[in-house]
Amino acid sequence: MRYLILLCSLLLAYSCTHKSENAEIAKYADQFHHDEFLLKGDYHWAFQLMGGTQQSVHHFYPDSITYSMEGRVYSTDYTMQKLSYDQSNNKWIGHDGNGVVYVLFFKDKTEHSITIYKRKCKTAGIKEAIEFGVPKADATEDHGWNVYAYNIPDQKDVLAVHGTYWNNDHTLSITDSLVVLNDKSFAKLSYHKGERRWVGKNDSTYLQIFFQDLADHEEMYFAVGKHQDLEKM
Repeated sequence: MRYLILLCSLLLAYSCTHKSENAEIAKYADQFHHDEFLLKGDYHWAFQLMGGTQQSVHHFYPDSITYSMEGRVYSTDYTMQKLSYDQSNNKWIGHDGNGVVYVLFFKDKTEHSITIYKRKCKTAGIKEAIEFGVPKADATEDHGWNVYAYNIPDQKDVLAVHGTYWNNDHTLSITDSLVVLNDKSFAKLSYHKGERRWVGKNDSTYLQIFFQDLADHEEMYFAVGKHQDLEKM
Protein backbone atom coordinates (compact mmCIF):
# COMPACT_ATOMS: atom_id res chain seq x y z
CA MET A 1 0.00 0.00 0.00
CA ARG A 2 1.34 3.41 -0.98
CA TYR A 3 0.26 6.80 0.31
CA LEU A 4 0.78 10.28 -1.00
CA ILE A 5 0.70 13.51 0.94
CA LEU A 6 0.23 16.72 -1.06
CA LEU A 7 2.06 19.79 0.19
CA CYS A 8 1.25 23.39 -0.67
CA SER A 9 4.01 25.08 -2.64
CA LEU A 10 4.65 28.79 -3.09
CA LEU A 11 7.40 29.80 -5.51
CA LEU A 12 8.69 33.35 -5.54
CA ALA A 13 10.37 34.71 -8.67
CA TYR A 14 13.07 37.28 -8.16
CA SER A 15 14.36 38.98 -11.29
CA CYS A 16 16.60 41.78 -10.08
CA THR A 17 20.23 41.10 -10.97
CA HIS A 18 22.98 42.85 -9.06
CA LYS A 19 25.70 44.44 -11.18
CA SER A 20 29.20 44.37 -9.75
CA GLU A 21 31.69 47.10 -10.65
CA ASN A 22 35.45 47.16 -10.46
CA ALA A 23 35.27 49.17 -7.24
CA GLU A 24 33.30 46.39 -5.60
CA ILE A 25 35.84 43.80 -6.74
CA ALA A 26 38.60 45.87 -5.17
CA LYS A 27 36.54 46.31 -2.00
CA TYR A 28 36.36 42.56 -1.37
CA ALA A 29 39.75 41.59 -2.81
CA ASP A 30 41.21 40.72 0.61
CA GLN A 31 38.47 38.10 1.10
CA PHE A 32 39.26 36.21 -2.10
CA HIS A 33 41.12 32.90 -2.09
CA HIS A 34 43.78 32.17 -4.67
CA ASP A 35 44.17 28.41 -4.62
CA GLU A 36 45.10 26.80 -7.92
CA PHE A 37 42.03 25.66 -9.88
CA LEU A 38 42.93 22.32 -11.44
CA LEU A 39 39.62 21.24 -12.96
CA LYS A 40 39.77 21.28 -16.77
CA GLY A 41 37.85 20.06 -19.81
CA ASP A 42 34.20 19.95 -20.90
CA TYR A 43 31.43 18.71 -18.63
CA HIS A 44 27.93 18.15 -20.04
CA TRP A 45 24.46 17.84 -18.60
CA ALA A 46 21.35 17.33 -20.72
CA PHE A 47 17.73 17.61 -19.58
CA GLN A 48 14.30 17.60 -21.15
CA LEU A 49 12.33 20.86 -21.35
CA MET A 50 8.96 21.26 -23.08
CA GLY A 51 9.54 18.15 -25.19
CA GLY A 52 13.06 19.08 -26.33
CA THR A 53 16.58 18.51 -25.05
CA GLN A 54 18.59 21.31 -23.46
CA GLN A 55 22.36 20.84 -23.33
CA SER A 56 24.30 22.59 -20.57
CA VAL A 57 28.11 22.68 -20.84
CA HIS A 58 30.82 24.04 -18.54
CA HIS A 59 34.39 24.23 -19.87
CA PHE A 60 37.01 24.78 -17.18
CA TYR A 61 40.26 26.73 -17.45
CA PRO A 62 42.72 27.81 -14.71
CA ASP A 63 41.40 31.40 -14.62
CA SER A 64 37.94 31.18 -16.19
CA ILE A 65 34.89 29.03 -16.92
CA THR A 66 32.98 29.23 -20.19
CA TYR A 67 29.32 28.24 -20.12
CA SER A 68 26.85 27.45 -22.87
CA MET A 69 23.24 26.32 -23.01
CA GLU A 70 21.77 25.08 -26.27
CA GLY A 71 18.27 23.87 -27.05
CA ARG A 72 14.95 24.61 -28.66
CA VAL A 73 13.64 26.58 -25.67
CA TYR A 74 16.66 28.61 -24.59
CA SER A 75 20.25 29.24 -25.66
CA THR A 76 23.03 31.34 -24.15
CA ASP A 77 26.80 31.48 -23.74
CA TYR A 78 29.19 33.54 -21.63
CA THR A 79 32.57 33.44 -19.88
CA MET A 80 33.08 33.83 -16.13
CA GLN A 81 36.43 35.23 -15.04
CA LYS A 82 37.80 33.81 -11.81
CA LEU A 83 37.84 36.07 -8.75
CA SER A 84 38.36 33.45 -6.05
CA TYR A 85 38.80 29.73 -5.54
CA ASP A 86 38.93 28.08 -2.11
CA GLN A 87 40.13 24.49 -2.38
CA SER A 88 39.06 23.69 1.19
CA ASN A 89 35.37 23.76 0.25
CA ASN A 90 35.67 23.70 -3.58
CA LYS A 91 34.10 27.15 -3.85
CA TRP A 92 34.71 29.20 -7.02
CA ILE A 93 33.61 32.83 -7.51
CA GLY A 94 33.68 34.69 -10.82
CA HIS A 95 31.99 37.38 -12.91
CA ASP A 96 30.90 37.48 -16.55
CA GLY A 97 32.48 40.75 -17.64
CA ASN A 98 29.19 42.61 -17.30
CA GLY A 99 29.42 42.60 -13.52
CA VAL A 100 27.13 39.62 -12.91
CA VAL A 101 28.62 37.42 -10.17
CA TYR A 102 28.42 33.63 -9.93
CA VAL A 103 29.46 31.19 -7.24
CA LEU A 104 30.00 27.50 -8.01
CA PHE A 105 30.64 24.52 -5.76
CA PHE A 106 32.03 21.15 -6.84
CA LYS A 107 31.86 17.69 -5.25
CA ASP A 108 31.97 13.97 -5.98
CA LYS A 109 34.49 14.23 -8.82
CA THR A 110 35.21 10.94 -10.56
CA GLU A 111 37.00 9.99 -13.75
CA HIS A 112 33.76 10.43 -15.67
CA SER A 113 31.70 13.09 -13.89
CA ILE A 114 31.45 15.88 -11.35
CA THR A 115 28.54 17.32 -9.35
CA ILE A 116 28.08 21.10 -9.61
CA TYR A 117 26.00 23.67 -7.74
CA LYS A 118 25.83 27.05 -9.47
CA ARG A 119 24.30 30.25 -8.08
CA LYS A 120 23.75 33.52 -9.89
CA CYS A 121 24.10 36.15 -7.15
CA LYS A 122 21.07 38.35 -7.67
CA THR A 123 20.84 40.59 -4.63
CA ALA A 124 24.29 41.56 -3.38
CA GLY A 125 26.85 40.49 -5.96
CA ILE A 126 30.29 39.66 -4.59
CA LYS A 127 29.18 40.12 -0.98
CA GLU A 128 26.45 37.54 -1.53
CA ALA A 129 28.90 35.15 -3.19
CA ILE A 130 31.42 35.43 -0.35
CA GLU A 131 28.79 34.87 2.35
CA PHE A 132 27.03 32.02 0.54
CA GLY A 133 27.97 28.74 2.22
CA VAL A 134 28.15 25.20 0.87
CA PRO A 135 24.58 24.17 -0.07
CA LYS A 136 22.93 21.23 1.61
CA ALA A 137 23.02 17.95 -0.27
CA ASP A 138 19.26 18.11 -0.90
CA ALA A 139 19.10 21.84 -1.75
CA THR A 140 16.73 22.69 -4.60
CA GLU A 141 17.38 26.44 -4.91
CA ASP A 142 19.38 27.53 -7.98
CA HIS A 143 18.40 24.23 -9.69
CA GLY A 144 20.18 22.27 -6.96
CA TRP A 145 23.18 19.97 -7.41
CA ASN A 146 23.52 18.43 -10.87
CA VAL A 147 25.80 15.72 -12.20
CA TYR A 148 27.83 16.73 -15.27
CA ALA A 149 29.46 14.06 -17.41
CA TYR A 150 33.01 14.50 -18.66
CA ASN A 151 32.98 14.82 -22.47
CA ILE A 152 29.67 12.93 -22.71
CA PRO A 153 26.97 15.17 -24.23
CA ASP A 154 23.90 13.01 -23.66
CA GLN A 155 23.55 12.38 -19.92
CA LYS A 156 19.93 13.07 -18.91
CA ASP A 157 17.94 13.14 -15.69
CA VAL A 158 15.56 10.22 -15.26
CA LEU A 159 12.97 10.09 -12.48
CA ALA A 160 13.67 7.06 -10.30
CA VAL A 161 10.39 7.25 -8.35
CA HIS A 162 7.56 5.10 -9.71
CA GLY A 163 4.35 3.53 -8.49
CA THR A 164 0.82 4.50 -7.50
CA TYR A 165 0.10 6.67 -4.45
CA TRP A 166 -3.14 7.91 -2.96
CA ASN A 167 -4.76 9.80 -0.11
CA ASN A 168 -8.42 10.71 0.56
CA ASP A 169 -8.64 13.06 -2.44
CA HIS A 170 -6.08 12.04 -5.04
CA THR A 171 -4.62 9.05 -6.84
CA LEU A 172 -1.23 9.60 -8.45
CA SER A 173 0.48 7.04 -10.71
CA ILE A 174 4.08 7.97 -11.51
CA THR A 175 6.63 6.92 -14.11
CA ASP A 176 9.42 8.97 -15.68
CA SER A 177 7.53 9.53 -18.93
CA LEU A 178 3.92 9.72 -17.72
CA VAL A 179 2.02 10.77 -14.60
CA VAL A 180 -1.68 10.01 -14.11
CA LEU A 181 -3.53 12.21 -11.60
CA ASN A 182 -7.07 11.04 -10.84
CA ASP A 183 -7.33 9.27 -14.24
CA LYS A 184 -6.00 12.27 -16.20
CA SER A 185 -2.71 11.56 -17.98
CA PHE A 186 0.16 14.06 -18.26
CA ALA A 187 3.02 13.36 -20.67
CA LYS A 188 6.49 14.38 -19.54
CA LEU A 189 7.87 17.71 -20.69
CA SER A 190 10.82 17.91 -18.31
CA TYR A 191 12.38 16.48 -15.21
CA HIS A 192 15.06 18.32 -13.25
CA LYS A 193 16.75 16.15 -10.63
CA GLY A 194 18.49 19.06 -8.90
CA GLU A 195 15.16 20.82 -8.27
CA ARG A 196 13.31 17.51 -7.76
CA ARG A 197 10.73 18.89 -10.20
CA TRP A 198 8.71 17.02 -12.86
CA VAL A 199 6.53 18.85 -15.42
CA GLY A 200 3.96 17.26 -17.74
CA LYS A 201 1.16 18.38 -20.04
CA ASN A 202 -2.37 17.32 -20.96
CA ASP A 203 -3.93 19.52 -23.69
CA SER A 204 -3.58 23.08 -22.32
CA THR A 205 -3.01 22.05 -18.69
CA TYR A 206 0.43 21.66 -17.15
CA LEU A 207 1.13 19.49 -14.11
CA GLN A 208 4.07 20.33 -11.86
CA ILE A 209 5.30 17.97 -9.14
CA PHE A 210 7.98 18.65 -6.55
CA PHE A 211 9.32 15.67 -4.63
CA GLN A 212 10.38 16.04 -1.01
CA ASP A 213 13.05 13.44 -1.72
CA LEU A 214 13.84 11.01 -4.53
CA ALA A 215 13.91 7.74 -2.60
CA ASP A 216 11.10 5.38 -3.64
CA HIS A 217 9.30 5.08 -0.28
CA GLU A 218 5.99 3.46 0.55
CA GLU A 219 4.86 6.88 1.82
CA MET A 220 5.80 9.92 -0.30
CA TYR A 221 5.43 13.69 0.08
CA PHE A 222 4.71 15.72 -3.06
CA ALA A 223 3.83 19.30 -3.95
CA VAL A 224 1.44 19.03 -6.90
CA GLY A 225 -0.05 21.89 -8.88
CA LYS A 226 -1.94 22.43 -12.14
CA HIS A 227 -1.24 25.48 -14.29
CA GLN A 228 -2.53 26.98 -17.52
CA ASP A 229 0.50 29.20 -18.16
CA LEU A 230 3.91 27.52 -18.35
CA GLU A 231 5.71 30.85 -17.88
CA LYS A 232 4.08 31.36 -14.47
CA MET A 233 5.03 28.00 -13.03
